[in-house]
Amino acid sequence: MKEITIEPLKGCGDIKFGMSIEEIVNIMGEPSNNEEMEPLEEGDENRSILYDYDEEEISICFEGMANTIVSSISTTNTDALLFGERVYDMDRKKIIDLMKRNGYKEFDEEEQEGDTCLIYDELMLDFYFNEGELIDVVWGVIVDAQGKMIY
Repeated sequence: MKEITIEPLKGCGDIKFGMSIEEIVNIMGEPSNNEEMEPLEEGDENRSILYDYDEEEISICFEGMANTIVSSISTTNTDALLFGERVYDMDRKKIIDLMKRNGYKEFDEEEQEGDTCLIYDELMLDFYFNEGELIDVVWGVIVDAQGKMIY
């Protein structure tokens, strides 16, 4: 994978939300690490598997019991592009300005374990900051237990 292009609600380059594990392995190869995640809530009928690709600085989360598909992507790659701009070169204010210029004015802001998170629900796109520095970008879709995207 050459370039990390953040495509909200779509994916990242050749990686598209809704792809199977096999399709991702065909594109990316075997992950550096993979793990089945614990359910976020007790009684959760869905399953989550995380594939880490250390060299590319990208993680891909798969969800669904009957059909396990790509549900979210995160990157710490400092060359990652969003709307054609290097997002890791930006601070919080510049990211908010970038989002506004592209038609996304509404966001929530939360403190999570000492980090600040800008949340753009409409795009299912989150920016995590630690002491003002962008440390992670996560974007995805909602997947039900059957492995169907419901956004």
